[in-house]
Amino acid sequence: MPQIGGSLNQVDTRLETLEQSAMKPTSGRANVYLDPDTGQLVVEDQLDWSPAANLWESYTQLGPVITDPANPNYPGGLDSSVYGMAEAHLMGSMCLLTGMVRRKAGAPSLAANTRYNQPMFGLPADWRPMSNIILPCLVGNADPDPDAGSPAGTFGTAWIEIRPENAPTMQPSGWVYFVMGTLALSASTGWISLQGVFPCSRISTKASDSASDD
Repeated sequence: MPQIGGSLNQVDTRLETLEQSAMKPTSGRANVYLDPDTGQLVVEDQLDWSPAANLWESYTQLGPVITDPANPNYPGGLDSSVYGMAEAHLMGSMCLLTGMVRRKAGAPSLAANTRYNQPMFGLPADWRPMSNIILPCLVGNADPDPDAGSPAGTFGTAWIEIRPENAPTMQPSGWVYFVMGTLALSASTGWISLQGVFPCSRISTKASDSASDD
């Protein structure tokens, strides 16, 4: 019996190791470095914001590095809010969305209870959901930071949808869409708290290319 218990412990340890190695996080923190030419902080976000580059952004932004020790904010590189950046985590065959997004400054306001089907951002390259997935998320139109000193306002529900982007767009990865919300969203202040898990897989375009060559 002790041998069986020891074997089970080894199996559990190996499973935990596999689960940890299978978790592939991606966010604005995945690759942050100083540009040697400009000295500016560069954030390489694996989420694709190009589908709606002038409409949506991560609620929290990473501030620039400050080189002057006399500056009260030295050394900089700080988050702009207490909330996490928009992130996607791939755990085996499931993807977790977390963090917050908001309407960019200058973006048109979104009316309540109106269908938009507006792209927000794309998943990392080659991450594709199994099908269209609807996720209900918390939404607001005022600064949610508890230290802001202003009322958080009214909260509502947003309907976002993750789509594999098949025909006609044929994107290599899935996109996240804003469909509608029960609350109007204004530029700079309208936000959505991402939440939800959905089936997702990694596809290899290189493998398919090589197979077609054969």
